[in-house]
Amino acid sequence: MKKKIKVKYFALIGERRGIQTDDYETEAGTARQLLHEIEAGRVIPLTTNITKAIINDKFADWDDPIADGDLVTLLSPFSGG
Repeated sequence: MKKKIKVKYFALIGERRGIQTDDYETEAGTARQLLHEIEAGRVIPLTTNITKAIINDKFADWDDPIADGDLVTLLSPFSGG
């Protein structure tokens, strides 16, 4: 069953996508499945090694479930001083 979620793209991911947020329909059951689904449909390489997932403002494991109405943020690594 498809879920309607909102996906936020931060840092390099948002820059490469050309958008910061996306209303998205998915059948993915986990953050990992969502990441692979987004990566398969786009030209941006995303992997769990270089990306972090946040579900509803909480850092998530890649196998955490996603539900209808969730906000999923994909965060690329960054450094600061």
